[in-house]
Amino acid sequence: MRFARYLLLLPALAAGACVYRIDIKQGNFLSPQMVAQVKTGMTEAQVRSVLGPPMIQDPFHPDRWDYVYYNDPSSLSKDQTIGKAHVIVLFKGGKVASVDKKLMPAAAPTPAPLASTATSAADSG
Repeated sequence: MRFARYLLLLPALAAGACVYRIDIKQGNFLSPQMVAQVKTGMTEAQVRSVLGPPMIQDPFHPDRWDYVYYNDPSSLSKDQTIGKAHVIVLFKGGKVASVDKKLMPAAAPTPAPLASTATSAADSG
C-alpha cells in the first residue's frame, strides 16, 4: 500500500519539475543601426520616428529622453544572453544635442542559414 502511494506521487513530482519560463522583454528595443541614425541637430519628431516614443520622459528634465530595454530570455543557451541597453537623447532648443549610449550591445552576429548546415552535413557523409 505504501509503495502504491509513492508510485502515484512520482508522476506528480515529475510534472512539477517541468516549468515553462517565458521571455521577459521590457522597454524599447533599439538596434545599434537605429541608434546610429540619430544625429545631432535632428528634431524631436525625427527622433520619435526613428526610435519611437521614449520609455522615460522626465517632467523635471523635458530635454532628456531615456530609452531603456531589458531582455531576460527563458533559457540561457549559448546564443541567448541577458540584454540591457540604455540610450539617453539630450535636446537643446528642440534639436538633438547629444546621444549617450550606455550598455548598448554590439550588433549581434547573424546565425548561419539552415540550408548551409544541411549542405555541409550532406557533403561530409
